[in-house]
Amino acid sequence: MKLNCKRIDFTYTPGEEIFNFPEESGLPFLFDVEEELTADPAAMDAVGEMLDEAEKLAEKAKAAIKAALADEDSRYHSVVTFFMEFHRDDVGPDIAAELFPGTDPSKLSFAEMVDFLKLKRFGSLVDDEMDQQVFIMDLSFNPEITDELMVIYFDLNKEIFCITHES
Repeated sequence: MKLNCKRIDFTYTPGEEIFNFPEESGLPFLFDVEEELTADPAAMDAVGEMLDEAEKLAEKAKAAIKAALADEDSRYHSVVTFFMEFHRDDVGPDIAAELFPGTDPSKLSFAEMVDFLKLKRFGSLVDDEMDQQVFIMDLSFNPEITDELMVIYFDLNKEIFCITHES
């Protein structure tokens, strides 16, 4: 079947997982959808719509990360602060310089660091707890240097319902 998406011409097999690297899909990030969703045309329409807006959703995710950094009462404050602290203060000056080129990493605020995050993966799956389709986005400073990710979960209404740190 053909994905109803404006940005790419993409064909998939219903009932089979999609997992494509950028060179396969033409997208600038990994793209994956679990097999349960590929068998559901309505779910795949939602995938196409969200995929068309992936970069806008990444900007929304970055804004949410910055908001969590600024709000000590946010349920995500500690997780995003730890993520930023690790990449600025714990990886060592040489690695930090590679992660934040053209800057003095020791002088970067955590909020400024958020601007260096890049969309590395976008996908969709069925959340077991919610028993509904969700969208998952991985943001990374540089996956060739660090495997640490800020992972943002969106619901069908394009609202963020979880931010987590994974590796």
